[in-house]
Amino acid sequence: MSQTKIERRLRDFIRFHTHVTLPETSERRQQINTNEVVRKLDAIGMHHLPLPIIWDGVHLIDEGKVASKTEIARRTRLTYRMRMWPIARWLDDYLDWSVRDADMYYQLASLLRDVEFVRIKGRTDIDRAIANVAVIATAKRSLVVGIPPEKVSEQINWALAEVGGLEADEIELLECLPDERMLKPTDKIDPDQMARDRGVTSIQLIETIDTRGRIASLFSECFGGMRKVTSEKEIHPLSVRRLNVASRMLAEPSLEALMRISRVANEYVAFQPRFEKKMIPAADGDQTRMRMMQSFDELPRMAPAAWAIKVASSKYFRYRLATKSFMVREKIKRSDKKQLFYAMLDRSKSMQQGERIYKLLAILMNRLRAVGRREAVLGYSFFDSMVHDEILVNEVAEVREEIRKLNYEFFIGDDTDINLALREGVKRIRQLVTDIDAERPELIIVTDGDHGINVQVKELKGIVLHVFIVEEANDDLMKLAIATGGVALQGL
Repeated sequence: MSQTKIERRLRDFIRFHTHVTLPETSERRQQINTNEVVRKLDAIGMHHLPLPIIWDGVHLIDEGKVASKTEIARRTRLTYRMRMWPIARWLDDYLDWSVRDADMYYQLASLLRDVEFVRIKGRTDIDRAIANVAVIATAKRSLVVGIPPEKVSEQINWALAEVGGLEADEIELLECLPDERMLKPTDKIDPDQMARDRGVTSIQLIETIDTRGRIASLFSECFGGMRKVTSEKEIHPLSVRRLNVASRMLAEPSLEALMRISRVANEYVAFQPRFEKKMIPAADGDQTRMRMMQSFDELPRMAPAAWAIKVASSKYFRYRLATKSFMVREKIKRSDKKQLFYAMLDRSKSMQQGERIYKLLAILMNRLRAVGRREAVLGYSFFDSMVHDEILVNEVAEVREEIRKLNYEFFIGDDTDINLALREGVKRIRQLVTDIDAERPELIIVTDGDHGINVQVKELKGIVLHVFIVEEANDDLMKLAIATGGVALQGL
């Protein structure tokens, strides 16, 4: 945290902290073990924080209110005077050195009032308190480097809104993404395309990115300036890992495009995994269920109560038998079949433009979540003028390293042959359905190609096709996907 360059007159504002929230003491603060909060803060690289900033983090769990301007000035005076030598305190009675930072603390309090701390989710109150402390420390340093308070609260709220609903499996996948400079060098950033995606002017975009980048660097300083790896997740609460992703989203605007496309895809019912944990009849099943009889061959499996009816009233028994309204016992076992997805991903050189690589990764990571939930098996291949090697994923861990290896220079393929990709995708799906225990196959095409399509619907027979065309349009490919009942989106 010492990396922040600050003016000499504001150094005490950074070194010390006057808590700006109410109440002075609270039941919540008594319930939370402060030593445990301090221990976890040390574990994630936030060392030697003043205790009052931890109190603020704890109070804000319950939407705590901030103190008045007069109260903040009183607290600031006490905080600074207790650190002065006796002679300095005597001079302070006349010169009021101890309240020189009171206005800064009031700005901080006003800023925190606007931050939506309720969006910070955590497994425990301690985890939420730690995340709150990180936000407060970032807001404090943002004021020192000259970022307007309204901009700080606006960008922090935006980041919290983006990551507040992220689940653990999404965070794990986002954490393994390479840095933006690996996927899109700075000299290749296309402000015009990014501005169109967000519905703003290029000027507004650049101004926003500059502010976001400065806030993101301050977030990183709070966590020791180190990226946390998944193997250490047990000491990094989920709330803090969300903030790490939030800081990346602030600094890497293309990550915003990835999140947006992934969520757009989730909105379509046809693109939802259709996995069902089915129970199927089996002679060697380990469970038993009752169902209505379907044929007279099942008489030996009728429940004992049915034969009691025969003794009581043979006429009624014959009526029930004729209408097949008796229950029979049946052995069953759980089916382990999963849904099969196969993705054909464009790696032609044109994919380097705009934010196309991130949008491609959005669809891939969206499907990987289904694999992580054990609902699906995913196969995928990259293609350009030819289709490259197949990667089959049964466990998400298998593909994390593959994602980490991706870089800008990987997307250097030749012209895009979508027809070849479609036909090869169908061929590979047919083979996989035979080789592995999967069903309901679906083919996914992610491309920026606008070439004509000569593949017919009958060639897909039984395979649902989903099409995602990034930053371009291809009406023929869209029509083919719609004809199979799949999702078809272009101009993403």
